[in-house]
Amino acid sequence: MKYNHFIRICASLLALAFLQVSLSAAPIPAPSAERMTPTVKAVRKALPWVVSIGTTQQIIQINDPFAIFFTDFFSQPRRVFTKFSPLGSGVIIDPSGLVVTNYHVVRRASDITVQMWDGTSLSAHVLGYDVDNDLCLLQLQGELPELASAEFAATGDLYLGETVIAIGNPFGLGQSVSTGVLSALNRSFQEGDVYFENLIQTDAAINPGNSGGPLVNLDGKLVGINQAIRADAQGIGFAIPLSHIEDFLSYWLKPSHFSDAYMGLMPSGIVAEGNENGVVLPDVLAESPLSKAGIKTGDVVLAVDGKAVNRPLDFGRLVFNKHAGDEIVLTTADGSHAVKLESQSDAMLVGTRLGMELVELTPQLRSAMRLRQEQKGLVLSEVKDEPSFGVQEAQWRQVLRRGDILLQFAGQDYPTLKQVAEALRGSRAGDFCQAVFYFTSVKIPVEVGRLQLN
Repeated sequence: MKYNHFIRICASLLALAFLQVSLSAAPIPAPSAERMTPTVKAVRKALPWVVSIGTTQQIIQINDPFAIFFTDFFSQPRRVFTKFSPLGSGVIIDPSGLVVTNYHVVRRASDITVQMWDGTSLSAHVLGYDVDNDLCLLQLQGELPELASAEFAATGDLYLGETVIAIGNPFGLGQSVSTGVLSALNRSFQEGDVYFENLIQTDAAINPGNSGGPLVNLDGKLVGINQAIRADAQGIGFAIPLSHIEDFLSYWLKPSHFSDAYMGLMPSGIVAEGNENGVVLPDVLAESPLSKAGIKTGDVVLAVDGKAVNRPLDFGRLVFNKHAGDEIVLTTADGSHAVKLESQSDAMLVGTRLGMELVELTPQLRSAMRLRQEQKGLVLSEVKDEPSFGVQEAQWRQVLRRGDILLQFAGQDYPTLKQVAEALRGSRAGDFCQAVFYFTSVKIPVEVGRLQLN
């Protein structure tokens, strides 16, 4: 009986499969010109670079309708499968797999899965985030398919009353589209202790799950990242404008955050848009690869490796994935400059990744700090201030103080500065390392847990 039942089920499934194939083979008529509206064209242009973001969990299912297959052939009437739980939406901003979303979308996710518009799923790694502006940068993992990336509208290219489109994953219903108008600019929004300003207001429907998805214009270009709605109103939603997004990306899209390569910009420096064209480089460090190539603070870069740059995003996309030893050619008003990237020094790498300065314990320092002469470790001499868009929400930054002593890092007891730097080489922003510090204020060693790297 079981065998006959199995045959009937298989026959039914085959019939359904053939029916589906025959239906899918039916030709779809080309839409009429009246139906191919600017909204439809914009959505078609944007969909390939809109993603759904979620987390996954393993579920054991028992008494499933097809358990007979597992019982008969595997002697196990249950199965383990992975369920995708939607959290929000995101925007692919570079074909290398960089995705921008809201920080609150992934803040509590233990693992992150990104689903493309065609159903492809990839895991993602958090590179960096900005708590104050609720932005997060993800890197897709594994073998990547060919990816489309968003086209950004010009900063400030917004018109009150123009039609805008919100695309996202509301309530887990992926690739949903809603339209409205751009209602207002420079709005502020407060929900409890959370306060944001300089936001775009729209009446396009933004529901839970739309967060992190794009707000696009009728040209199919990104004008903002959907963020929130007013809970006490209807038709009032908010999106983060491009000016905030570009500042955020300008901070993170540097070689120093993706490898140990060093170009010569201050870690906190923000590339700015030029008055007419090109981008302005801030805070070029002395004796750096940039300064050695003749680049100075305030110089306007017009092209990178022969490709024109008109905005900070253009510059970041062309330099972020470079490594030590690579050469890039920057074109400025006074000609071309070949810049050969170098490896960061030990101290510089520790400062970049950990946001702190560590120094070796000397006999004189032990005496000044009233420590035992046999005390080992590295002294925390400075916790560096980070710009608002570079703040990693790490509790250890709130508890460590100048004078605390690093006793263990990445499994190494009493590491030297060189050993800490070696543990950090090959790392990138968003990675984690374990550390144990001796808190001199309370005179006890404390494991501060996972330090998130910048």
